[in-house]
Amino acid sequence: MKLHRLTLTNYRGITHRDITFPDSGVIVISGANEIGKSSMLEALDLLLESKDRSTKKDVKQVKPTHADVGAEVTAEMSTGAYRFVYRKRFHKKPETELTILAPRREQLTGDEAHERVRAILAETVDLDLWQAQRVIQAASTSATELSGCDALSRALDVVAGEVDDTPAGAGPADALLVDRIDEEYRRYFTATGRPTAEWLAAINRLKAADEDVARCAAAIAEVDEAVRRHATLTVDLEMATREKNSTAIEVAAAQQSADAVATLTAQLEQARVRAEAAASTHAASLATLTERRRTRAEVDERIAAVARLRTDAESAAEDAATAREMRAAAEATAAAAKTDLQRCKERVDAAHAAVALLADREEADRLSARIATIERHQRELDAVRRDLARITVTAESMTMLEKAAAAVERAAAAVEQTSARIEVVAEADVDVAIDGTPVPLAPGQTWTTSVSGATGIDVPGVLSVRVIAGATAAGTQAAFDRAQETLAAALREVGAPDLETARALGTRRQELLASSKQITAVLEALAADDSVEILRSRLASVQERLLTDHDHDGGLFDAPSTESPLDPKAQRLELVEATAAHQQALRECDTHIKVAEGAATLLAEREMRSARLSEKLGVVAEELAAAEQRLAQARAAVADEELAVTVQSHAEVAAAAQSGVDRLGEELASHQPDLVTARLAEARSAGARAAARCDDVVEALRDVAAQLKVFGTEGRKGRLDTAETERQHAAADHERVQRRARAAQLLRTVMGRHRDAMRSRYVDPFRGEVERLGRIVFGDTFEVDVDSDLRIGHRTLSGRTVPYDSLSGGAKEQLGIVARLAGAALVAKDDTVPVVIDDALGFTDPDRLTRMAEVFDAVAGDGQVIILTCSPQRYAGVQTARHIELVS
Repeated sequence: MKLHRLTLTNYRGITHRDITFPDSGVIVISGANEIGKSSMLEALDLLLESKDRSTKKDVKQVKPTHADVGAEVTAEMSTGAYRFVYRKRFHKKPETELTILAPRREQLTGDEAHERVRAILAETVDLDLWQAQRVIQAASTSATELSGCDALSRALDVVAGEVDDTPAGAGPADALLVDRIDEEYRRYFTATGRPTAEWLAAINRLKAADEDVARCAAAIAEVDEAVRRHATLTVDLEMATREKNSTAIEVAAAQQSADAVATLTAQLEQARVRAEAAASTHAASLATLTERRRTRAEVDERIAAVARLRTDAESAAEDAATAREMRAAAEATAAAAKTDLQRCKERVDAAHAAVALLADREEADRLSARIATIERHQRELDAVRRDLARITVTAESMTMLEKAAAAVERAAAAVEQTSARIEVVAEADVDVAIDGTPVPLAPGQTWTTSVSGATGIDVPGVLSVRVIAGATAAGTQAAFDRAQETLAAALREVGAPDLETARALGTRRQELLASSKQITAVLEALAADDSVEILRSRLASVQERLLTDHDHDGGLFDAPSTESPLDPKAQRLELVEATAAHQQALRECDTHIKVAEGAATLLAEREMRSARLSEKLGVVAEELAAAEQRLAQARAAVADEELAVTVQSHAEVAAAAQSGVDRLGEELASHQPDLVTARLAEARSAGARAAARCDDVVEALRDVAAQLKVFGTEGRKGRLDTAETERQHAAADHERVQRRARAAQLLRTVMGRHRDAMRSRYVDPFRGEVERLGRIVFGDTFEVDVDSDLRIGHRTLSGRTVPYDSLSGGAKEQLGIVARLAGAALVAKDDTVPVVIDDALGFTDPDRLTRMAEVFDAVAGDGQVIILTCSPQRYAGVQTARHIELVS
């Protein structure tokens, strides 16, 4: 089959597209996404498979989106000896047209045209191969199954050497034979091997006949069982009647014995009532006698108790009086002890006050002396600080002065070494002026000086001498002058007229600083952690307490502290003695208070005991009076002797009544009432069972008789004969159909084994072609494992085998294309169908794309390989490809 031309009009979003295909080779149709590449293959399928009036979903989905018209598809195709132009319009005004151009011209329309094309395709095209030779976007990596393709099978048969290379009609004939065998097999079995249709009907008929025979035989057996049961029930009824009469006699005898027992039981109950009444009367009289005796004993006991309580009450009253006297004495002693304790406390308080006042006086004196010492040292510190403030000399300024003085000395030494010396010796008293400075000289006195600069010596009225020094002496003199000026400036800065004065001021400053540090240390030691203000505050507080206590000390401290009438040591000794006396008085007071409390407790206990005894005596006296009154009333009603006689009489009557009860009880026991009752119950139960059994047998016999009457009208034997006849016919038909079904099953099995054997022989040619093309892509170590359905199961590269499902998406896609191209290469020229590859190799790297191009070139022959893609550069390496570009 070849596709020569395809025209789409108003198909989905395509207004019109007309493509002419080369008769052979690789055809690359490229275009952008959604331009309608995949729609071309879809349109061709709808044209060949769907009627123009179809309402299927696939047909509805291709309705144009840009106009309210019907979608049209036209294709020019050739297959076998036929070449035709086929057109359909869907949706609006559906129409089908067929123009057969060869082998002879024909024109058909409508369903006739549709059926004619279907017949041509069925006659000349392997439709399974046409579907298998596609690589679709959604399933480009799925494994390819080519085992159902007759055209490929015939080609593989030829390659495998099973048939000649000329059987144009042998393949279809073989396929027709297999189809006829499958058709015959499906008359009797489902696809899964279960019985169906005629074979299932024969099985069901035989099964139904067997079930009907079984039901009829069961019905006959039911009649036989009813006859047997009727005879058995007749015998059972006779036996039940005899048993019923026998149990009636036993019930009558047992009832007579039960009546005698009932009479004795009634007499015994009456005797028991009389005995219980007599016993109750005796018990009442005995209780009255017992109460009389108890009352007499109670009166005697109350009399003794009153006498005993009266004695105890008198003794308790005397004990209470004694305890009252003891409490009064103890309370008086405790009061005296409290007075003594108060006096000792006052003595302790006075001693405490005196000691506290002495302590405050001492604290005041100590604080006053400490504050005075601090103030004196503070004044000394202030004087030192004032002296230090007046001295402007500092350690730094002294250092500068010493440096300046040293410089002057060094400069003077230099002047001395470089200057000329002038020595003047006076012969008589003379006044000499040296540089204008008068210098008086006595006879024989010498005056000497160094000359470093111009020096004038004048003797007034006599002569003038001017000495001029050389250059070196002038320079040293200038340095000396500068050093002196620096020293003079430093002295002016510190306010000292000369160096010695400055040094004395520095020494004085050091002495003052040392004094300041010493006084500060003394002040810190005196103040400790307290400031002077705190010490003064504490002194004021102590003095205030002294003034306050002075108003309450009775003039104890009026004299000066040096003439105090109280000795602090004596006061402290007095405090110790007063405290000891107070502690002793406290212990004695506690002892007397406890004694007084014990006496009070003892008094309370004895008074309470006396009160309780008096109260109890009154209660017992009242109880005695009440008991005596009850005894008098009882004796007034019945005397003691008369009550004793009555009790004896009632005892005799109760004994006689109990004797009658015992006699009747023995007589009743001799009749064994429980045994009589059990025998009566058993006889009645046996009679009831016998009567019920007799009734059940009569009822069952009546039912069986009615059942037999109905069975006689049903004709069960005739139905059994009819069922057995039907079963014989069903068994014969079942055996006939079974033979034919087993034969069809055997034939199909044999043909299947033969076909599987054939397939196993032509797997090698297919695998060889796949490996030939695959080695172009994967290399010389490429091998594949192909099963009997011509599916690739494993791929081997460099000795490493990987299952097909475990391969990458790109490798699966490449193998799928190679397998389809291998099939296309093997199929005979007349059986070829176009290989359609829709936008594949998207997972393939550039190197593999180049090798896949070589594969396409290798299979480009008589068949068509149509590639639909949005990336035409993937197939740029296919040398034999012809490109068609789609534009919107």
